Amino acid sequence: VELLLGRYELSARHQEQALALFRQGGRRTGQAWALVGLGDAHMALGRPDLTRSHHQRALEMFRDLGEVSFEAWALNGLGEADRVIGDLDEAHAHHSAALAIAGSTAARDQQARAHRGLGQVHEALGDPAGATDHYRKALAVYIDLGSPEADEIRARLAAVNQPPAPFHNVR
Repeated sequence: VELLLGRYELSARHQEQALALFRQGGRRTGQAWALVGLGDAHMALGRPDLTRSHHQRALEMFRDLGEVSFEAWALNGLGEADRVIGDLDEAHAHHSAALAIAGSTAARDQQARAHRGLGQVHEALGDPAGATDHYRKALAVYIDLGSPEADEIRARLAAVNQPPAPFHNVR
């Protein structure tokens, strides 16, 4: 809730407390989810290296536990951090893996998130057609889910499909 309200530092502190409690209780699935939440909070705080670290640990825990259906959350978090860091190949690989898992497990919010991430990667690579394709797919899911992320995707689609500004040679 704190993350959704924009109180990112408080969100990170709560996730750290949850992580400690889950560790004390030996609840590994809870630990992995706390790491996902901690990674998301650090991403919102502009700390992609910490985001990457937390999501990587969560992914390893989900894999150790055989919780394949939960891996999409960690993979999308890794992809978002990779893109911000500038590793577009890794971002693409992580979002693609998240999309495959989300598609097979009906985690529609994570499908949309993966398409949004792939759209951002294609946009960063200068591929407006690829970006548009993924943004449209993300938008369709977000609309179907009634998610507020649909507005962000509409804006991204509009920006990607803007005609280039005319070049004026000024002398």
